[in-house]
Formats: sequence, structure tokens, C-alpha cells
Amino acid sequence: MSTGKQLVTRFFDHWHAGRIDEMVGMFASDGRFHFSATTKPPAVGHEEIREFLTTYSGLSAVKRLRINAMAEAGKDVFYEAVEDFDLADGTRVVTPYAGVVRIEDGQFTDWRDYFDRATIDRQSAGEAQLPDFAQELLERPA
Repeated sequence: MSTGKQLVTRFFDHWHAGRIDEMVGMFASDGRFHFSATTKPPAVGHEEIREFLTTYSGLSAVKRLRINAMAEAGKDVFYEAVEDFDLADGTRVVTPYAGVVRIEDGQFTDWRDYFDRATIDRQSAGEAQLPDFAQELLERPA
């Protein structure tokens, strides 16, 4: 496994273990974490990234994120994953998503996640699950 893919894998290992400080430390001091890249502005710098990760981590009681595929091209690591977590009230949220991470000098300079935000919001509100045709994306082997 390449160094870039190893770094992204380590980040997700920290996520599962709740090690926010270690995750933040993987970013450059002016790094950008663009969670939900098409619907929210990015967190920029360690303080904003820590605040976002702490808040987001606190929303889920159980985390089962799974990486299905990763590829590296130059400074970028691309990944396809399944976001799967339980909210504190027991509501399960599961959706496919993808991301791109720019790595320079061993640190994340730009992290961008892409997914259907409305699907996660509807699931979080207990209003809907993924449509049947999307199930195969969730069931792909890692």
C-alpha cells in the first residue's frame, strides 16, 4: 500500500477509535476539511477542523465506516466508502460516499467528501432509508 493510502487508512483508524487530536494532527496547519463539499463551507486550519470533527464524532454512538476502494494519482488519494453509523437515539444512517484527499509533505492539505447530504439528513430524521437500487453499493465487499 502506498504512503498516501496508508495515511488515509490511518485517519479512518483514528476515526473509529475516537482519536480526534491524532486526526487533526494529520492536517497541515492551513489544511482544509471539506466535509459535504457541495453543501457546506470547509473547516480551515487545526482549530476549525478539530471543532468540526469533535461535533461530528459526537453525533454518532457507533461508527462502522468501511472503505471499499482506494486509488492514488500524484498527490491525491481517491476513496469510495460506506458511511454507516448509529445516532445516539439508535437511528441507523448508512450511505455510499466518495472522497479525495490531497497530501503534501506527509500531511493532508485538502480533504473533500462527496455524498448525497439529503439522504443522510432524511435518515437522521428517521424519514427514509436508501432506495433499493442503492443497496448494492452498500453491499460491495471491501
